[in-house]
Amino acid sequence: MQDKIDVLVPAYNVKKYIKNCLNSLVNQTYKNINIIINENGSTDGTEEIIEEFANKYENITVYHTPNEGSIGKARNFLLGKIQSNYFMFFDSDDYAEPEYIETLYKLLISNDADMAICSLKWEKENKPKNVKKENYKLNKIEIFDKNNAIAELLSYKLYAGALNGKLIKTQVGKGCKFNDKIYHGEDLDFSFKVMQNCNKIVYTYKKLYHYLIRRNSIVTSKFNPKKLTCLTGFKNIIEKVKDNEELLVCAKAMYAIVSAEFLYYAWRDKYKDKEIKARLKQNIKQNIKYVKRNKRLTKFARSLCFVWRLLMLL
Repeated sequence: MQDKIDVLVPAYNVKKYIKNCLNSLVNQTYKNINIIINENGSTDGTEEIIEEFANKYENITVYHTPNEGSIGKARNFLLGKIQSNYFMFFDSDDYAEPEYIETLYKLLISNDADMAICSLKWEKENKPKNVKKENYKLNKIEIFDKNNAIAELLSYKLYAGALNGKLIKTQVGKGCKFNDKIYHGEDLDFSFKVMQNCNKIVYTYKKLYHYLIRRNSIVTSKFNPKKLTCLTGFKNIIEKVKDNEELLVCAKAMYAIVSAEFLYYAWRDKYKDKEIKARLKQNIKQNIKYVKRNKRLTKFARSLCFVWRLLMLL
């Protein structure tokens, strides 16, 4: 008999995307799932579409809560509704291949792992990608212990902490909560906490989850100081790994890279706050040396060392 899996879906003002998302879930080849939705105070008709699906499918449960401006709070609410031995988060504007959940479940069970992760397919709005031919060739898997998994996580691999594409044993997620004061990058903070409780993590290169890059999302919107709250997450991680030299190098390298990314966006969007720009420059200056030392980073990521002089001019 198949184990039950809880699929946690926070949803807010996604009328344009929610049907595709839920259709991809109800049509999964793995059928023993609970789809638990936190409809988070939508004002665009999202809630009506969700209720239509809930009335049609018995395995969909919907909770309507006020929007408090924090995805972390919405996700913590869903964590409190878990009843199964396994869970995953699913973004309400994304969709997945039909074999997505089944593939991750089989990998987790056959390898006696605590977490199973698949590769993502990034795609722009209205430009869906067919991954079937691509996936046919991607049969390789990798198995990581806790420290190696965290090192990969902190090296822009395993998708830099994105919750998408991860099936997690509920036992290792117990006690882990989202920091609801982090408005950008809260998923990295949570993924790190969960991985600390894992003994084994399995990764497949198959691209089973479609991550939609849409206009005006929190990821693509203009620079906002709230985005800098993700640096709080990095500081917390740096403190947690300070006694492990390799993980400390990885964490500080990523801290420098993200600070550089924010500095670029502040310049691109003509953000005027000189104090914030100076703080970002200081973060980079103090940690840029770790980028070169982290051999797990891609050549592109390590090229940051060579553009540092340009960034200093911003």
